[in-house]
Amino acid sequence: MNNILEIKNYLKDVDNNPFFFIGDASETLRQIPDSCVDCCITSPPYWGQRSYENGGIGLESNAIDFVENLLKITQEIKRVLKPTGSFWLNLGDTYQNKSLVGIPWRTALKMTDEQGWTLRNSIIWNKHKGGMDSANDRLRNVHENIFHFVKSSKGYYYNDDAIRSNPRQT
Repeated sequence: MNNILEIKNYLKDVDNNPFFFIGDASETLRQIPDSCVDCCITSPPYWGQRSYENGGIGLESNAIDFVENLLKITQEIKRVLKPTGSFWLNLGDTYQNKSLVGIPWRTALKMTDEQGWTLRNSIIWNKHKGGMDSANDRLRNVHENIFHFVKSSKGYYYNDDAIRSNPRQT
């Protein structure tokens, strides 16, 4: 796990290499100063799908508590993100009592409505190989949502030339 001294030393440097934070997000984010992160990319565990040795997010007894715990983390991410920064959130969904829970959109809507995030993009990650879904009464769940959030709809950094492709080469 990174420590506060390591983080502060990195922030003083002009090194453009990325700095990766490793550890429990709810603990690690508290060590980071306000408005100093350019980009945050995260993919929290699915709710109720994994069992981790040391506990963690995703083990809540219900989906509402899971979303609320995610929101505590996204609020901290908003605090540490620069005004020009971006937050990319990859969330998968799951079923409960044969009904799709809708966790990605429940989370995204609460982030915009309650925390004031601006949702710039909703991307569907089409996973060509489905997960371990053995249901025989519905289609397999073979996609995940990736959301692009910013703190403000104006002034955030976005370089569309970086992702542009030449149609003749694709």
